[in-house]
Amino acid sequence: MAERGQSIAETVKAIAEGHLTSRQWVEHCLGRIRDNETNGSWSYVDEERALKCADELDWMRNDGSAFGSLHGCPVGVKDIIEVEGMPHGCGSTLMGEVSEVNAALVDALEAAGAVILGKTETTEFAFLNPARTKNPLSFEHTPGGSSAGSAAAVASGDVPVAIGTQTNGSVIRPASYCGVYAMKPSAGIIPRTGVFEQSPTLDQIGLFATSLEDLGLVIDVLSVHDSRDPHSIAVPRPSCFAGVKAEPPMEPNFAIFKLPYSDLQSDACTEGFREVADSLEGRVEILETPPTFGQLIEAQRTIHLTEAYHAFDAMGFIGNSQLSEVMTQMLTEARSVPRSQYEEALIIRDSLTEFFNNFFEDFDAILSPSSSGEAPPLSEGNTGNPIFCTVWTLAGLPSLNLPILQGENGLPIGLQMIGRRRDDARLLRTARWFMTALFDEGEA
Repeated sequence: MAERGQSIAETVKAIAEGHLTSRQWVEHCLGRIRDNETNGSWSYVDEERALKCADELDWMRNDGSAFGSLHGCPVGVKDIIEVEGMPHGCGSTLMGEVSEVNAALVDALEAAGAVILGKTETTEFAFLNPARTKNPLSFEHTPGGSSAGSAAAVASGDVPVAIGTQTNGSVIRPASYCGVYAMKPSAGIIPRTGVFEQSPTLDQIGLFATSLEDLGLVIDVLSVHDSRDPHSIAVPRPSCFAGVKAEPPMEPNFAIFKLPYSDLQSDACTEGFREVADSLEGRVEILETPPTFGQLIEAQRTIHLTEAYHAFDAMGFIGNSQLSEVMTQMLTEARSVPRSQYEEALIIRDSLTEFFNNFFEDFDAILSPSSSGEAPPLSEGNTGNPIFCTVWTLAGLPSLNLPILQGENGLPIGLQMIGRRRDDARLLRTARWFMTALFDEGEA
């Protein structure tokens, strides 16, 4: 089997050279899933399908057929993403029918040679009600949400990469709590066709992995245009894998905003973040937040609630007794949001986009905590506060979680790095420089 810490590209090369087979890689991951069953990371695993796919890929390798960049790579996908022949559960008893087609991103993965092992657990309809998943670093703490299973599956070594989604903080926050790398690319880079739609304005795809290099490789595979998704951008994509390998033309500059909610940070988060900023020795500028930032959290919530209500109304789920109390309360609140408030929230979002289009002329990236601190205890009954991701998601900016800080109880806290929209390769290049500068040996 591939050595611990070996990248996806290196493992694929080992298969190409005959040192490993796709079946061996898949069997190893299936074994890990069985060993880690108590984590509750998976809602559905299809071993027979996965092994059949691996055998077909091994036949192609022996036959000298074309070789994809993810040849034989085991992948988990969040259970709001359709996979042909697998139940589409969305974390709810109201769903669960077997999908007849793949989501566009699943087609892209399989076209590159990936092997879909199954569906990872999600919170109810990717919203607030916690999933059954435990944090593999501490079973007494939440893994975050809503991409709980995807984060936990990578953190426990079930798969080298897993796909999630983010409408507020559902990729970056779980990655922070579980101590793994993650990226939510720019809005529109990865198509959402075949993904449960909660908020067409805010829903975005993200992924979890064990290194920046693996993130870049898989993002390049997923970065395809799909005209069925009205938000999918029909422009050439940046090469993220090349970006993460490249050296910046000059040392990057970073911005840190004095966020109005920084008082929510734990002491360990605040101290660790300060130490990181100090270590950059003058390459960081501390900035006051623009006045409009005070409106952004409420604007995101207004858009989210309004569009979620329309989505559930269209499915006929409003008032259904199978919805959790948390979901029912959310939909009740959403019903009372005035149309004018929603329209004003969209205007605020547009002004935010314009602000950041100009902002990155002077800075390579923004630094922020990924979460307020380490993972909260499960006993609190929630998946943690997403507020440290809200603004960047609302603006559609690419965001990374770098698992480098630690909390009071020894659990991880992520540092978040945010870049210019549609400049994802530059963000990965900057992050690689940052990790090398911080740790000398590069990413841990």
